[in-house]
Amino acid sequence: MLSTLALVSPAAADEPAATGPSITVVGDSITSWFRDEPGSVSQGWWSMLAIDLGASSIRTYAEAGSGMNIRGNNCHGTTFGARLKSLTKVDYLIIQGGRNDMSTCDANGLKKTLTPAKQKAGIQRYLARLGQRADALGIPRSHVLVVSPWGKSDRARGYKIQAYLRLFSNRKHERFTFVETRTLPSRLTFDNKHPNRDGNLYLSAVMNRAIRSVP
Repeated sequence: MLSTLALVSPAAADEPAATGPSITVVGDSITSWFRDEPGSVSQGWWSMLAIDLGASSIRTYAEAGSGMNIRGNNCHGTTFGARLKSLTKVDYLIIQGGRNDMSTCDANGLKKTLTPAKQKAGIQRYLARLGQRADALGIPRSHVLVVSPWGKSDRARGYKIQAYLRLFSNRKHERFTFVETRTLPSRLTFDNKHPNRDGNLYLSAVMNRAIRSVP
């Protein structure tokens, strides 16, 4: 199921309204499996980030199993590209993904592994379309942050996917901001893929620093 919206809770009547940035996140299960539940084990990195930045809003378009090359929900969902039309102008747009982009869905709706060349080409196509969409919305390209968290599981292929994202996000291509993350150790995940609460805290801190350093 596509997680389409998560807004920071409105301020109480006696508190000033949040005046921080507006943020949208396009992601996979590393975003969609978590909630805007401050203090709970289910709180997502994006929720923590919004609180730390005093964000005026945060919206998520996230779906488990999805990516730039593959539809989510066992090929019954959407790709990142299918969500481009849903994007609106925000201060910061975060693209969190890559874990699932080793595969695609065939004509029968079945998952199949892509060659490295096709993985790379699909990522490049999506990021080019993303750049065009950001321009149309008036989002500065440096305010499009691309991040690809990876746990210990299948790490060798993770390095390759991250390299493709880094390459096509850089100033010679789409001029996005690529955010480096270290491999999440077992203590920061619950399955060597998805972050636990400490892992979400780590990702929130990394994204906080990245946003604050963007010109």
